[in-house]
Amino acid sequence: VAKPDQLIKRRGKAGLIAVNKTYDEAKAWVMERMCKEQKVETVTGQLTHFLIEPMVPHQQEEEFYICIHSMRYYDEILFYHEGGVDVGDVDAKASKLQIPTGEAPSAQKVVQELVNKVPDAKKDNLASFVLSLYKFYKDLHFAYLEINPLVMLADNTVVPLDMAAKLDETAGFLCAHRWGEVDWPPPFGRAAYPEEALIRDMDGKTGASLKLTILNDRGRVWTMVA
Repeated sequence: VAKPDQLIKRRGKAGLIAVNKTYDEAKAWVMERMCKEQKVETVTGQLTHFLIEPMVPHQQEEEFYICIHSMRYYDEILFYHEGGVDVGDVDAKASKLQIPTGEAPSAQKVVQELVNKVPDAKKDNLASFVLSLYKFYKDLHFAYLEINPLVMLADNTVVPLDMAAKLDETAGFLCAHRWGEVDWPPPFGRAAYPEEALIRDMDGKTGASLKLTILNDRGRVWTMVA
């Protein structure tokens, strides 16, 4: 499987995922698109970073969707028993579990409120994965984590095939050593500036909040929020 890795959503719909390719075919697919202009919905940018991953054969009914995101006073887990590029409006149809700040969900609640539409043989293992994923999310200070599709194979092996995530940058001084070497790429279609990287590095070394986003490198007006 080959695909761009540049904060682009709905890559399957945009024809930006190559499947069932040999390594050489995947490499050729990447090179055809490398450093080329690509329009995704209303944004145009250059494709510069790609992933090539092993293909995991599976059935459509083995695909699920899961998303965790943080609100002001609680975290919310969304789960849907169908996943993949055609998952649709998950906000409207996914099962949801809200977890107040400082609390942890129980396996019983996850089974009853999130994975209740999953085949019985998979419920316990999937619930265990959800609990472990939420602990991982909290321990490493994520603000958003979405896996689509999340695949559970016939032997109950869980494989996250595609993931989008946001780390809480302001937690850098707490757990940057656990994150390791993390790149902070700009959104697709926007250039990265060395000045932004410098401020980001300073931000990671202090409990204060230091932020810089250059909206127009030729602009003469500086906006400040104090």
